[in-house]
Amino acid sequence: IIMNWNLLFCDFVTENGKKHRHILVVVVLLLDIALNSLIGLTPYVDNFTHLGGMLYGFLCGLSTMQRLSMDFFGMEDTTLTQVKKIVVRFFGIILSVLSLVVTLVILLNMDSDSTPCPSCTWLSCVPFPPWENETSKWWYCDDCATVTANIVGQPFASLEVSCPGGDLAFVNITGSMDRDDLQKKLPSYCREYCPQTKL
Repeated sequence: IIMNWNLLFCDFVTENGKKHRHILVVVVLLLDIALNSLIGLTPYVDNFTHLGGMLYGFLCGLSTMQRLSMDFFGMEDTTLTQVKKIVVRFFGIILSVLSLVVTLVILLNMDSDSTPCPSCTWLSCVPFPPWENETSKWWYCDDCATVTANIVGQPFASLEVSCPGGDLAFVNITGSMDRDDLQKKLPSYCREYCPQTKL
């Protein structure tokens, strides 16, 4: 054992002198996927598209990648295994193309207000930091920053807020506020009174 110590614990080196570090490559790829997924949780970055692209890329890669021969594992490559590989590759390519076409048709037939997965909001954006209260978050995953409002009644009896979904919300205003204060509070009024703004 002492004489073969170097053989037991050395890295496999190719003819070029380069070491194969497959585990390092897999770790770097997993870190890249995790980093892109975290970036996708910020607003205005479509994480749903990132994850869908990764899934379709994985499916297309599995169906088109070069397979190792059975000789590599010390087994005979029979006619049955060759036919099985061809059938799996053929149906993998067909399934990948068919799923891409179905996804494209579904997305093109949707209008801008609907979503294919209403309960998948957390895959695309997370209000951050989640432990803060609603008024102290760094960013929100709704359209309440763009709402408008009209004052109904004088002097400032109520505020008619135009919600992002097209609904109207009425907010009773107590005390006197100037227009700048009302403008600053519009997003919080939207999150509190408009329907379907909570994640």
